[in-house]
Amino acid sequence: MIRRYGQLCTVAYGAGAVNSTGEIAKELGFNKVLIVTGKHAEALGYCQKVIDSLKKVNIETIIFNDVKMDAPDYIVEAGGNIAKKEKVDGIIGIGGGSALDTTKGIACFATNDITIHDMIHNGPMKNLPIRFILIPTTSGTGSESTFVAVITDTKNHEKLGCPSTPSFSILDPELTLSLPNNITVYTAMDAFSHCTESLTSMQPNPHSDLLAYDAIERIVKWLPVACRELDNYEARDNLALASNFAGKSFNDSTVHVGHAIAHSLGAQFHIVHGIGCALVTPVVIELTAPAFSEKIKKIGKIMGVTVDSEDESVIGKTVADAVRKFMKSLGVPSCKELGITREDILSCTDYVRNEPLRNFGGVTVTDEMIPGLLGQIYDAY
Repeated sequence: MIRRYGQLCTVAYGAGAVNSTGEIAKELGFNKVLIVTGKHAEALGYCQKVIDSLKKVNIETIIFNDVKMDAPDYIVEAGGNIAKKEKVDGIIGIGGGSALDTTKGIACFATNDITIHDMIHNGPMKNLPIRFILIPTTSGTGSESTFVAVITDTKNHEKLGCPSTPSFSILDPELTLSLPNNITVYTAMDAFSHCTESLTSMQPNPHSDLLAYDAIERIVKWLPVACRELDNYEARDNLALASNFAGKSFNDSTVHVGHAIAHSLGAQFHIVHGIGCALVTPVVIELTAPAFSEKIKKIGKIMGVTVDSEDESVIGKTVADAVRKFMKSLGVPSCKELGITREDILSCTDYVRNEPLRNFGGVTVTDEMIPGLLGQIYDAY
């Protein structure tokens, strides 16, 4: 079977890379840019680093600092309208996954005469997005290396994908130093889920597999270190690379039913995306073990678990339980601890049935299977 893989955009990587923003923006021909961020990233001084770098090359800046969690449609629309009004020729997004997704959405909205509802519901736009640079300040989504923006339809309580490809990405691990433990854990588990789903998707390839295994290895080794030592640069460096590699991996293959479920949890209960991804990851491992037993075994080996059995159900459960143990050691909360009941979880059934991502895995997920998968999230962790 023929598979395709490639590199989406160039990445500038390393300590202090954020200070090269102006140089990169100049290479892209930017003269006036909209900086998209949240108030927290702005307060930490990260935006000022970007502004200072842009000033050195005489690029004008306008700040849109109203990013909200899960990239709500009305925020994307507001930012897009500012970009149109100010006639910017470039956009720079700096922050966590929500800031990057918001930037991607704004870049699309700014070049198309369309409602925000049509933009996120009706596929590719007529016009390409404004060119944009993404600068992550967390290590989880890998959005700086993927072609999709995940935008929330606030009226229908849905998370939807909008195609939007970055022009350039800047990966500076220094921007993730001192991230609180909970954010460090949830974002890293998001990246972990990208890897497990990429490995077990309907269209993995050698490139996506290689990146996924490498990212899992970095997360397993360095996430506990980052939680113990918030300013450990080596740990942050490895987690930043893990997130980026995981993003590249699933951009080459795809995520699948795990993210369909995580999106339903986020839309229904407004929990952090990384928590939803973490909770469903062991379930995905057990689901896909019959079709990908050797890959699941390799995930286990990376985690220090050797599975001698050839029984696919044993392989799946053993590795899934190892992931659950890892999650518990890092403080990932259970549904019960989040105040979500089993009935609440099962109420997501229709959402998952209608989520296109459910169909992109390497195993078939029937309508009848979905309640069982959702119930397992509650029962097994």
